[in-house]
Amino acid sequence: MIADLPHCPPPGEVLTIPAPEPGFADGALSFVLEPFQPLREQLTAITGIGLEPDADWPEAEGRAVRRVTIPATSLAEDAQLGFLAAGRPGGQRVVFLHGSPGLGEEWDRFLVDVPAGRYYLAPDRPGFGASDAAPAPELAAQAEAVLPLLGPEGAPPAVLVGYSFGGPVALRLAADHPDRVAGLVLIGSAADPVMEEIDPLQEIAALDFFAQLLPAELASSNAELIALGPELEALAPALPRLDLPVVIVQGDSDNLVPADNADYLRGLMPQARTVMIEAADHFLPWTHPDLLKDALDCVLAEALPLPASQVEGAARVPAQPLAASLAK
Repeated sequence: MIADLPHCPPPGEVLTIPAPEPGFADGALSFVLEPFQPLREQLTAITGIGLEPDADWPEAEGRAVRRVTIPATSLAEDAQLGFLAAGRPGGQRVVFLHGSPGLGEEWDRFLVDVPAGRYYLAPDRPGFGASDAAPAPELAAQAEAVLPLLGPEGAPPAVLVGYSFGGPVALRLAADHPDRVAGLVLIGSAADPVMEEIDPLQEIAALDFFAQLLPAELASSNAELIALGPELEALAPALPRLDLPVVIVQGDSDNLVPADNADYLRGLMPQARTVMIEAADHFLPWTHPDLLKDALDCVLAEALPLPASQVEGAARVPAQPLAASLAK
């Protein structure tokens, strides 16, 4: 049994979620497979094998979840941004940003069950899925591409949920448009530029000849991952200026984005709340969706409530004391 979030941690606190006690057979198997865990995570990230969709997804897609495409003129005149939308338009916007590689539909466990008064949007980031196929390795370009999903100028600020590479995109968007973002949930988020190591094979794969041989999404992923270290260095000075609720959720056994990234973020954003999950790997949206929903509720509870005049008939997200939210 995977534990839910028992309470919303206060600012600056690190809340540790203990791992379930394994049975003898599970413990023995984990011990044998532990040396292969980094390789398994890398293969899963590249291929998606083992990341199964929610059981309700086939029925929900096209009924409760809508596919939409809009122009992405910040990238190019003829570029487009594809995204999934669920919930009540006019409700509190929450934008989910996937990792690298990835797709918006990876947030299916959230899109199939949208609480009243919320509007969930999950884009295919530029270079992936239904969005423009050309890579956009700069974080600022990624942020500007998804900015229209936050609503028109003057709309209530949105909450951003960033997973893996989506975390830096969310941070860049909040730094560049602080009046448009009400809060952040950062899940296994890359952050520390020192930890971004480039394998020589990545540099070879980025050469035009080899990049054209790769599937488009893998080429896009490689391009943005190579650029990530310098992009994170450029982002760092803006992070201490962010004045908004932040929840960091991190698996302490994450081999793709090690837990030291959460420490780095806390050093730059002391107001951030951190949820550290023992024995958890990088794939938290699949393994711990209920806990992540609780973390999102924590941020929404502290963020400014949506004015009733702008909800268009949807129920408001109740404002409640953060410490009391989700108490079990």
